[in-house]
Amino acid sequence: MPLAKATLSKIHIAKQQLGMEDDIYRGLLARVAGVRSSKELNTRQASAVLVEFERLGFKPKPSSKAKGKPHNAKQLGPRVDKIEAQLTDMRLPWAYADALARQMFKVQRVAWLKKADQLDAIIAALHVEQEKRRLLGNVEELLKLLGEHDPNWQVDLEALPEGWERRRPILKSLVETLQAAASARGLV
Repeated sequence: MPLAKATLSKIHIAKQQLGMEDDIYRGLLARVAGVRSSKELNTRQASAVLVEFERLGFKPKPSSKAKGKPHNAKQLGPRVDKIEAQLTDMRLPWAYADALARQMFKVQRVAWLKKADQLDAIIAALHVEQEKRRLLGNVEELLKLLGEHDPNWQVDLEALPEGWERRRPILKSLVETLQAAASARGLV
């Protein structure tokens, strides 16, 4: 899936803000994400590149994390703060939580949810997403530790069912397998 134009723009704004020469920029892309062009980035790689830019001094515009935040957040209570914290942690907009409300309860916005158990269900769904992202990050880190370009691992990953990156049981099993391999090699 192609990267969102807003993300590409943010990467190019960061490059410009840091006064980065093209060869230095391409070297950073290669070092952080293993690509030579921002058009080759996936979402996770783009996020890593932006984190690196921030480490180097890029100051993104203050986030509008409250954009889309329910207007009645105070009436909904502390659960909304938890939802906001989860969205912020994953760098997701409130529209993501609204989409969950539509999918789960056929309600257009989180602001329209009235029951505590509905908000708890949104929190639980966001927790599952956080866990998937954490596990996938662990898989990526372990693969790098083991030698990301090891053809044996690549074949095993290709043998996994389509959509394995979104399935927690597969991700958990893969993390355990990779950790065991890294331990056997004395890498962890």
